[in-house]
Parts: sequence; C-alpha cells; structure tokens
Amino acid sequence: MRRKIFILAAAVLLFTVVIVAASRVNISADKVVGSFRKDVYTFMGNVFIDRDGEIYVETQLATATKGTSDWQSFITEGETFVRFQTGEATATSLDYNLDLSTGLMTGDVQAMIYAKEEGEQNIYIYKTDILKFDQKNEYYEGFAKETENATPELIFIDYKGDLKVDTRYFEYFGDTGMLNLKGDVFVDDFKNSRKIWATELIYDTEDDSFEGLNVRIELVF
Repeated sequence: MRRKIFILAAAVLLFTVVIVAASRVNISADKVVGSFRKDVYTFMGNVFIDRDGEIYVETQLATATKGTSDWQSFITEGETFVRFQTGEATATSLDYNLDLSTGLMTGDVQAMIYAKEEGEQNIYIYKTDILKFDQKNEYYEGFAKETENATPELIFIDYKGDLKVDTRYFEYFGDTGMLNLKGDVFVDDFKNSRKIWATELIYDTEDDSFEGLNVRIELVF
C-alpha cells in the first residue's frame, strides 16, 4: 500500500512539473497536492518558484492556478521572498498574475527597487501593509496599515538617499520618477535642504519640482 501511494505521489509531481514547465515556470517543493483533472496545485515546504528573467519566489506554501489555456497565477502564504525584474521584497503573502506580470503583496512588506543607473542608490520601502506592483509598467502602489484606533503606521521610503518620506499612501512611477503621496506626508529633502509637510504631494524626482495640498515648507540653511 505504501508503495502504491509513493508511486501515485511521484506521478502527480511529475505531471505538475511538466505542465508548469510548458508555461516556462519552474516550481519545486517538498510536497505537492493536486489532481490530474483539476487546475489547482498546492505546493508545501521549501517552495521555489522561478519564471526565468521575470520573477523568483521562496516560500513555504503556494497554490498555482491554471486559466483557460495556461497557468495564470500563484498565491503564497507565510513568509515570502520575491525577486522581480526591478527589485525585491519580503511579505507574508503574494498574489501574482503570470499573464499580466502584476503582484499584490501583503503583511509588513519591505521592498527594494533597484537603481537604474550605475552609482545611484536603491530605493527602500518599509512598513507597507499592502504593496502592488506592475512589472511591465514599472508601477508601484503602497498602503499603510490602519491600527485599531485608526492611527496608521506610516510607510517610510528612503529614495536613493536624497529623500526620506513618511506617508499613508504612495504611488511610484519608475519610468518617470514621479512620487504621488497622500496622508500625513512628510518629506525630508536632503538634496535641496528643505523639509515638506502636506496632506497630498506630487513630487517629480527628476527635476525636484512638486505640488501639493496644505503644504508647509521649512528651508534648511
């Protein structure tokens, strides 16, 4: 009986790897649970997901789902490390769409966006409760965590060592360098010797121009 169970498990694992490989995604794990007739597979223990050149994931639990014709998405649960084309991050879950190259990370997300130019510093993002990213459009969106008394744990962004940012919400457009900030915004602009407070702020990191609402500025000499 044990031998039969082992043979069946091995067959399921082999079948899964062949199907996933057809979508150019490699997945390995200690254990896989699935069915020949179902389009959902759950991977458990030391899970590694690799779509060459697009995304690499390490986690302990992941579920892969097939769409109408190809593998469409995977969801991880528990501590998750993600390396994508423009950066890397850690979180407690990831929902990734293989068709669109978009992801949703949740749970104390910490991320790093790689510098584009040699000699530039990376962009670091801390204390984000939800982080959405779109690899094709170099788009990132983050939401702060709301506590029981509705006081948010502000997101902290270290932008290439030039700006230190606190905010409840942000959008970052990697192709243009635009930062869209909302909610209890504070920017410590080391590069231009100024500090900025606002309820909303759009900051162009290319030319250091900005516009906002309820803005207060302190110039540092």
